[in-house]
Amino acid sequence: MTPYPLSKSDTSTKVLITLFMLTMLAAFSVAELNVYDKMGRLKGGVVRRYGPDATAADTPRPVGTDSATSDTELAGASGEVENLPFEDEASAARVNSFTALLDATHPHVFELPVVMLVLAHFLMRTRAARWVKLSNYVGSFGGIIVFLSAPWLVRYASVKTAPLLYVGAASIGLSALTMIAICITDLWVPQPARVTVATQPQTIVVEQV
Repeated sequence: MTPYPLSKSDTSTKVLITLFMLTMLAAFSVAELNVYDKMGRLKGGVVRRYGPDATAADTPRPVGTDSATSDTELAGASGEVENLPFEDEASAARVNSFTALLDATHPHVFELPVVMLVLAHFLMRTRAARWVKLSNYVGSFGGIIVFLSAPWLVRYASVKTAPLLYVGAASIGLSALTMIAICITDLWVPQPARVTVATQPQTIVVEQV
């Protein structure tokens, strides 16, 4: 079934959809800012937040350190945790236990796909080319998978996978921004009129001999 064109909606529907799109734009902007605040502005922020805890076996002991030295002191001595202002320490809070990761993933794994599905539904009703629609579908849902998988990979696979979180966040943000911009443009920019060329029926003249 071909979806009803977005551009043919009545004015009240256009206003409603536009307000929704602008609200979504604000929501994704806040979400991207949150990623930057929690991890992006800190060196190694993803690893700080989701990386595995340093153990005594992994952390070299400085010469003269007593064997009873706490893990926190060892982490500070090894340079894993730098001296940060109180506000930065709070934003870099550790979320690296199985339960904490599950609590962080659980709401997002429901919310993000639903929001993207709504945006994709509106994009489906626009005049955008098929390749534009498909690339945004793949970019948005692929970004969700990468973004939600990154903390688990950093914690249980390798800290080298940390950049995947930023890749996923960028893919989600770019896809959402593109879909919102296309939908709003399609709503309010008139569709160009189609030029139809009328063809006159040909008259066949039969000469009688």
